[in-house]
Amino acid sequence: MKNKKLLLSLLAVLFLCPVSQNAFAQDGNLAKLYQIKVKPGQGAEFVSALKAHAEWRKQEGDPWTWNVYQVVNGQNLGDYLIRSGNHSWADLDSYEDFLAKGSVDFNKNVGPHIASITSAITSVDTSCVNWPSNNDDAKLLSILIFYLKPGHEWTFSQTIKKFDKAVKENNREGHYLFIWPENGLPGPRVTLVMPHKNWADMEGPKESLGDFIYRVMGADEAQKFWDDINSAIRSTESFVLKVRPDLSVLHDN
Repeated sequence: MKNKKLLLSLLAVLFLCPVSQNAFAQDGNLAKLYQIKVKPGQGAEFVSALKAHAEWRKQEGDPWTWNVYQVVNGQNLGDYLIRSGNHSWADLDSYEDFLAKGSVDFNKNVGPHIASITSAITSVDTSCVNWPSNNDDAKLLSILIFYLKPGHEWTFSQTIKKFDKAVKENNREGHYLFIWPENGLPGPRVTLVMPHKNWADMEGPKESLGDFIYRVMGADEAQKFWDDINSAIRSTESFVLKVRPDLSVLHDN
């Protein structure tokens, strides 16, 4: 019962706000992701160097968009995430030349301020997306990582599809997407991401998540939903990211 209440509270923070799936194509759902830990006492130097590097990439004609986020609440407070999404596997090949060129400048100018950096490739679950077509108003991202029990990925995937269907059919407020690891991250795991315009936006609908599920699914199906979710999850981790467009490599549409 305690675990169920904890899961309810975590999910309620995230499944908040309506939607469109056209932001992610089936053949372009991959992302390259870097997580960076800055050396103690060098936060200002890192920001200055990364901003200059972003400008260098724009001037050099980097074909990829790179979004930068900063952890503002959670275990890895102060870390930075740099992500480029909407790619195919072939895009990784075609980007190799600029990747090598960009790495030289990054390592020279930003690298001295970095304590550690990890790299990963992830994919958006295009069967379970409820994302705004224009999320320029998003200033914060709620992140909830589900660490799954080995062999329970399919159960979890099918269960979140039930929730996704219920949300869309009943017009429950909530923008979100699910991300699965392809390479470079420990698993099995799936990450739930939800955009917010500010902290107050995280409060969510008046109807609790538990009440919503019970109302739209019925008692028996709602109980099965929670049983399946709880049977698949080993543990969870949550944190909040601040969107940093000032450090990002963005292109005019």
